[in-house]
Amino acid sequence: MCLCLVRRHIHMSGPHFDVAVVGAGPAGSTAGRVTAGNGLKTVVFERRASVGVPVQCGEFLPAPREMTDLFPKSPRGTRLVRVPERFVTNTCSRICLVSPRCSQFEFSFKGQVLNRAEYDRWLAKEAEMSGAEIRLRSTVVGMTGPNEIVVNDKMGTHRITADVIVGADGPRSRIGHSLGARYMTKPEDLSISMQYVMTGVKCDPDVVEMYFGGMVAPGGYAWIIPKGGSTANVGLGLRRAFASADVPLREYLNRFVRDHPLARLRTRDAKAVSSVGALIPMGGPLQRTWSDTTVLVGDAAGHVMASNGGGIPTALIGGDIAGEAITRHAAGESPLSWYEDTWKKEMGNELATALTTLHIADHIMPSDNLTDLCMRMAGVRYLEPLIRCCLPLPVSLAVNSFVRVLEHLL
Repeated sequence: MCLCLVRRHIHMSGPHFDVAVVGAGPAGSTAGRVTAGNGLKTVVFERRASVGVPVQCGEFLPAPREMTDLFPKSPRGTRLVRVPERFVTNTCSRICLVSPRCSQFEFSFKGQVLNRAEYDRWLAKEAEMSGAEIRLRSTVVGMTGPNEIVVNDKMGTHRITADVIVGADGPRSRIGHSLGARYMTKPEDLSISMQYVMTGVKCDPDVVEMYFGGMVAPGGYAWIIPKGGSTANVGLGLRRAFASADVPLREYLNRFVRDHPLARLRTRDAKAVSSVGALIPMGGPLQRTWSDTTVLVGDAAGHVMASNGGGIPTALIGGDIAGEAITRHAAGESPLSWYEDTWKKEMGNELATALTTLHIADHIMPSDNLTDLCMRMAGVRYLEPLIRCCLPLPVSLAVNSFVRVLEHLL
């Protein structure tokens, strides 16, 4: 195990915990709720002053009825996405995919648009009510040993020890970095994203729109997600390997809002009231998500659907599995490897399929003409399963054959 040592003056160790969770997002708070609820002394460290702020998410979460289709092997998925109505600002029943030449493909998909900041705070409060201690303004610098982390807070810099450490600290996880290369997302697999919250948007509140094309979001896609009323999240994610090095991310988003033939009809009278950027791990799950004393969850584990960038459902499922795995481990019932075995059983196939879909798209997306042609040839019949992270065999065979022919010709 490779451990990064923190070279600074460090105070004596503080209290010992059964479980130390780094990060109070959906994955971390869920893991903390489960472990604390099962009697384990749990602390959750959050670097921000308030959980959930700033919102770095499109705020779209599949409805419970969709989870059986999305993750058929996960018995916990439907339960975990049941959100109290007070945190849902809008519900949608359809997704519309827009090709580079503005062909539209619409299909049924039930979803809920969240007030993500309030939802995240509620998840953390649920962990606290279960017995977890939540420490805000607490930055975990890294690990100095298998059971020891270094925390920087208002009291200074000091060590905390725990039997198990949960890395729920995002795609650039310091816990993962402390463990070594197998526990880290490669920089080239990070998608950069930016989003405006806009008012005065003229969109159908029942439809989530996803826009594709190299001029829109190379290596990714743009979105318009209605939050209710005339407010919407308008953003995009792209990968720099596919994008022009001299075009800033904000300029891509501004071009989409201002120039896209369809999107500009939605946004021409709209006003951006806030903006935020984020990193999204798009390389699939890490090579390894556990050690003898550590588990990685959520973005830190690469648990994001690579074909669509969705990460809330997988964070909730992974966090719940992590909490159960740690509880079983503390009781002597199973090793921590049970965590990885179980998340692979419940959502590993879907994560792998999403990554395969992305790799296929990577051969196509550099050409808008080819992307548009493939989308029109596939139609809703095959595009819908792809968004749902199911790879229809005819699509896989046809696209791979086409790519091989194209590569031979080129």
